[in-house]
Amino acid sequence: MCKMDLSPDKEIMVITRNIKQMINYSFSYADNVQFKAGSPYPSDARISLKNQLKDDMLVFLGYIFDENSSDIPQQIRFINENLEIVITEYNFRRFINDRCDQLDLMTYVPRSLQYFVMDDTSPMGHRTGYGLSISKYLISTFNDLGCNFIAYGGISDREADRLSDYINMMNNYVNGFDIYKNTPKGGNLGGMTTIHGFEDTPRRSVMDGGYSETENETPSNIKIQMPPKQETLDELLAELDSLIGLDTVKKNLTNLINLVKIKGMREKLGLKTPSMSLHLVFSGNPGTGKTTVARLLARIYHQLGVVSKGQMIEVDRAGLVEGYVGQTAQKTAKVCDEAMGGVLFIDEAYTLTNAEGEDFGQEAVDTLLKRMEDNRQDLIVIVAGYTEEMKNFINSNPGLKSRFNKFIEFPDYTGEEMIKIFDLMCVSQDYVLNGEAQGYVQRYLHQLASNHEEHFANAREVRNYFERCVERQATRIVNEPNIDANSLTTFKLPDVEEEL
Repeated sequence: MCKMDLSPDKEIMVITRNIKQMINYSFSYADNVQFKAGSPYPSDARISLKNQLKDDMLVFLGYIFDENSSDIPQQIRFINENLEIVITEYNFRRFINDRCDQLDLMTYVPRSLQYFVMDDTSPMGHRTGYGLSISKYLISTFNDLGCNFIAYGGISDREADRLSDYINMMNNYVNGFDIYKNTPKGGNLGGMTTIHGFEDTPRRSVMDGGYSETENETPSNIKIQMPPKQETLDELLAELDSLIGLDTVKKNLTNLINLVKIKGMREKLGLKTPSMSLHLVFSGNPGTGKTTVARLLARIYHQLGVVSKGQMIEVDRAGLVEGYVGQTAQKTAKVCDEAMGGVLFIDEAYTLTNAEGEDFGQEAVDTLLKRMEDNRQDLIVIVAGYTEEMKNFINSNPGLKSRFNKFIEFPDYTGEEMIKIFDLMCVSQDYVLNGEAQGYVQRYLHQLASNHEEHFANAREVRNYFERCVERQATRIVNEPNIDANSLTTFKLPDVEEEL
């Protein structure tokens, strides 16, 4: 690997080598799509698909460009070297004014992406060979191109937001099509077979790509989730994207992930990098996927090099607090030792400071804050709980407030999302619904999502409902004279009806 005292020319190669290769692959795919037999690309098109792709990439970079960039000349040089064009700063600014300033992502889709999707959805679509469609590969290229571009200009929330919005637009467009995608090795069909939002027990996915509890001498109220092996960042991000709902959560995490990537790129270039807290507050009602996302984020942090191992330690008040002075500090320190190199996830963290008549919870908080400071290079802490309670918890201590400055709110599921979760449970357990049952389930879950108590349990409520359906179906068919596979796997109206 090159050293940091290299000349500026060679330093640029350190950061651009991989993205240049990705861009060249994308150019090759563009040529393949255009010149293959039966190509959807018009034969009389004014420019080649490769040049259309270059234009789309330039629009993208113009859209995320920040006027307050710390090194605009270097960004222009990056564009010219990687897109194989010649454009000056003056012309780039004119291009932004003409093409990018008023860009409406609600109606805009890069033309090159549209033709990549056409090829992916054709019977003989060309594949990258890495388990992704060429459309998904193109999106990954755009994302890394944007991260590299931003790295030269500094790190700003505006750039991160615009990058996330643009990539989200591309993903939403591609996700509207039935595009082939291989199952990642050891994965879960893109993450869709893992039922998330059930935060009380470890589980395995249907394809056995999930997690199991590690066998060790850790107390039973501490759960350790170890990352699966041989997974790539692209696979993990695809798994995050595939989770049902959670659109705002995904956007916030994508912003954070891109900022981490950009920070690493700037460090490699020897550029000044602002300090960044990666500790998080996950707030929202139960069953909204907080624990599931935390497990996934631990693995993503590991792939990004933020933490050295990538395991997640899951704990609550009982896993940190003892009933005698001095014991709580020892217990909390031991949990932090287990979490070193990964993520410590503290559920219902507000219970550490709202108990009356004792201060053992505060002792745990004080110990935790010290370890977060002493081990800030290899320990990430995520605290979770109800929204208002978590705000009060963070505001109760200046040390907590200074270390936890990123809140991610997990919204309740909509009726449509709850239906998708129920359908996923049926698929994972080999159940189907007849017409009457399906209609009732849809009406019931829409009603449940619209009319519920303040601390609604979301996916847990769906799981409990599913389990009641299984029990009623078993009771109905157990005395039937002829029980066949169809009987065992079909939900009928009496099985799904609830007593209101």
